[in-house]
Amino acid sequence: MNDASSTSVVERILDLIGCLSSAPKTVREICEHTGIPVSTAHRLLRPLVERKFVIRQRRGLYALGIASVEIAVRADIDSIITTATRPIMADLAKTCRRTVHLGVFRDNLVRYLVKAESGCRRSPSREEIELEAYCTAIGKALLAQLERDRLEDYLALGDFVPLTDNTIFDVDDLRQEINGVRRQGWAIDRGEMYPELRCLSVPIRGRTGLLAAVSVTEVCNDVDPEKAEQDLLTLFPRIVEAAEAVSDVLRMPGDEVREKRSNKT
Repeated sequence: MNDASSTSVVERILDLIGCLSSAPKTVREICEHTGIPVSTAHRLLRPLVERKFVIRQRRGLYALGIASVEIAVRADIDSIITTATRPIMADLAKTCRRTVHLGVFRDNLVRYLVKAESGCRRSPSREEIELEAYCTAIGKALLAQLERDRLEDYLALGDFVPLTDNTIFDVDDLRQEINGVRRQGWAIDRGEMYPELRCLSVPIRGRTGLLAAVSVTEVCNDVDPEKAEQDLLTLFPRIVEAAEAVSDVLRMPGDEVREKRSNKT
């Protein structure tokens, strides 16, 4: 078997496994989704079933098996995201000459996975720290990605503490803020956790089941806060470009199709 045919077989196996990741399917459905010929699908499924990467639930219906699930369980998704996105975040920091972050939504908190610094001003954040979502730019960008029922569950928790004079802690005001983030596609932190910081954040879209966002931070110790906010907004296109690059890196096969279906409903 030459290199080209070996690559073709590997690609088809990956397409097959990716196809089954959403739901069990018949051989006919697998072929329709992947373009794999019926005879080839049967040939590829045989060793996958033997090695328990795929199980046959009943005649002609296949699903992911215990071996596939075990690989997924062993994987540290946050570590994978960190490794995959760090070069993008480093480039963004260098371009903006500011501190940048990538964060994800975990248990109603923001977990900061990547921090990249450039320029002379440093923010007090660090990687793997978890902070409240309601008073950070990344947090508000993440909350804006929640389905409305889930957002209401979050707001119902209450007990939002004013950490600075600028913190939005009233539930109605916070709901209005999040709705505004949804409409405009970006969030800003006006010194709501640390009075000297201003942050601009945009969501990372296109990865099913993942709530993530990118932010750029300005430290205002010797900078007018309003000017800092305006300076951050001029960087908006670059932040969006980085968020799209991260989305491309993290997107799974089929995410784009599922996203289009979701938007239609």
